[in-house]
Formats: sequence, structure tokens, C-alpha cells
Amino acid sequence: MTERAAAYDDPLRASLISARPRIILVADDCRFLQGMHDDDPANIYEWAVAKSREHFVELTEPPPLAVVVDVEAKGVDPIDALFLLSALSLKTKVVLVHGGDPVPLAHARETANTASADVIGTLPRPIAAPALARMVSQYSSSVIAVSADDLQSALREHQMLLHFQPIISHDGNRWVMSDVEALVRWRHPKHGLLFPGQFLGTVRSSGLMSDLTDYVLTEAIQQAGIWRQQRLDLGVMVNLEPHLVRDLDFAERLVRLLGQFDVPPGRLTLEVVESSSARDRELVVNAMQSVRDSGIRLSLDDFGTGSSSLTELRRLPFTDLKIDRALVHDMTLAPKAATIVSGIVDLAHRLSIRVCAEGVETAETFAALLAAKCDAIQGVFIARPVTAANVERMVRNWSPDQIGTAGPGSGLSTTGIRKY
Repeated sequence: MTERAAAYDDPLRASLISARPRIILVADDCRFLQGMHDDDPANIYEWAVAKSREHFVELTEPPPLAVVVDVEAKGVDPIDALFLLSALSLKTKVVLVHGGDPVPLAHARETANTASADVIGTLPRPIAAPALARMVSQYSSSVIAVSADDLQSALREHQMLLHFQPIISHDGNRWVMSDVEALVRWRHPKHGLLFPGQFLGTVRSSGLMSDLTDYVLTEAIQQAGIWRQQRLDLGVMVNLEPHLVRDLDFAERLVRLLGQFDVPPGRLTLEVVESSSARDRELVVNAMQSVRDSGIRLSLDDFGTGSSSLTELRRLPFTDLKIDRALVHDMTLAPKAATIVSGIVDLAHRLSIRVCAEGVETAETFAALLAAKCDAIQGVFIARPVTAANVERMVRNWSPDQIGTAGPGSGLSTTGIRKY
């Protein structure tokens, strides 16, 4: 699953933080964040550290207020980050951080100029939050306030909409665009398009997660039915929090919904994370078994991150699993990560479980996953989330030769991003 709100113990605090203007950090040393307190003036911003190239791209939705680039960063290539801003057509402010060496700073300035990046200043390393906050404060916009009443109106008036991220699967000797993951957006009448990080915290704190999930399920299944009428056989994947599934009627309601829009049960996949508590796990076992008995598929998300992944795999009737993006990202950087991914794929295949790797961002990672015999690929290397209409165009123009290129249906390539 791509695009979760930041995890905080207090959902209301999460919603307030996620509504703040975002500053993305492309820097290896961000220790200054650890020393910040709630009453620090710099906390009027949401600070987000880009951990990989794809993570950087994900953090640009919604568009950030500023991007801070350490010209000598190693975790994410600073030059690549500057070019990505241009490829993504982002009109954001850029601050360059340097260690005193004029050569990389000059190179970064030249790149920023070529990419038409709006550089508002430079700062020496180590990064000082107050100085950085002062530099960007004049460009800060007001915080978007989201209330429970706003959300209820949005659901009632169909202001929520779905974008879909395509997934390709290995079918014999070729790759086919087989599925899409449904991702919710909010077309706000005043603030424009809002992304999950701007409202999911309020959804949770207001007790509206079940309503939003029902809305997304209905919209996704209806869209799958529309695609079938257009002779596009696309499976849809919908994220589901386990605690929402606590009754055996859940499967029956889904089956009725699938029948209403003429979608075979096997073309819907519910994507769940590990249950957060033993109580939740016990409550959902029977309900999940009913889901599988109905022919609906179940995918275990973020496999490889939690200590109970193997236990969940044994207890619940999963048909699919998604390898955590951190493991996928590290495949070409750390031999151990590649070995773990290969082991996960082998274990899953022995259990007749289909494996999807998410967060795929480079040709090298794609090749490593191909060597590991991974069944499906998701990530900006293939395509970014797009509207339903653009999914249709991508599928109709799809060719395996376009993987990782700038052609129709592609996503992130070595030369940039094609946007639809």
C-alpha cells in the first residue's frame, strides 16, 4: 500500500500535523528533527525525510511548500531530486544545503537553473531548523482545517474520488497490466485536490473510517464494472484496516456489491496490514475466511516489516502478499535484502501465494525482482496513480516494451516521469 498518513498515537494530532505545510528533506543528517519540541516555532511545518527516490516522489503529493536539498546527500541523489521536481512540474521552493565545498554547490545551482527550480537560498551544514524555518516562512500558506462535518458532507456529496496505480503481472513470457490499487482523494470545493495525509487523521479521530472504506469499496467495484463493460479486465485492490472487519455479514455485503456491478469476486483484492492487536486478530479470522470462501482475494501488505508477518500468513487465508517497499528499495544496495526478498518469493510460491513488490523505482530493482521470480510489480517505475480515464488509456496502449521508458503507460524512468 502506497500513501498512508503518518502514524501517531493521537489521531487528532496526526490530522493537525499532516495539514501543515510540508518541507521535504533530501539530506543524510537530519538529527535536528530529534531535538524539536511541540512548542518549537519550526513545528508549524510537517518535516518529511525522503528515504529513497520513490519515497521522494510519493512525498510530493500533496505538493510541498519547500524541498531542502543537501548537495552532497548520499541516500537520495540531490541532482536527481532537482530534476524530478521539473519532471513532476512542481512549483515549490528549494533550499540548498552545503558543507563548504564550492564545487558540488555550484553543480547543484547549475542543475537547479537547468531544471527551472526556484532556489530561495542556501544554508551551511549542519541544518539549523530556525534558520531554515525563517527562510521559507514568507512563502507559507495557511493550514487547511478539516472537520468531521466537512468529511461527512464530502462523503454525502461524492466529493471523494479515486485514483488508481497500475500493477503489472508476469503472465507466461510477458508482462500484462493486470490490476490497479485504488487510492482515495478529496476534491475539496475550497482547497482543491487533497491527499490522504491531509484528512485521514480526522477520518480516524471522527470515527468515519468505516464510512470512508465503504465509499472506496463501492466506487472501486463500480469502476471495475465500468471497465469490464469496456472490455478491460482489471482487478482492483482496496486497502482495508483489519479492525473494520468484525462480522460474517461483511463478505455477503461485498458479494452483493460485486453482483450489482457484474464484477467476479476474484477481481477484487482486499489489502490488509498486520492486525495491531491480538483482539483484532481473533475478531477477523472468521470474517476473513468468509471473504475467501466468497472468492475474494486477500493480500497481506508490507510483508517483511512486522514480527508477526509469518504468523499472520499462517493464520489467515491470504492469496497474495506485498513485499515492503524498504526491502524492495534495498535489493540493489544490500545483498542481504536481495536474499530476503528471494526467500519471501520462494516461501510464498511454496504456499501458492502470489507476490507483488511495491515501491519499484529503478530498472536495476526491476531486474532483481525478475531474477527473484516476483509475480507482480507496482511503483512509479511502472506508473504513478492516475485517474480512471487515464488508466483506460494506459491499458489500451500498454506494451511490455514500454516498461521504464517514457512511452505510453509508463511511470518513472531514468529520464523522468510521464504524467497523464
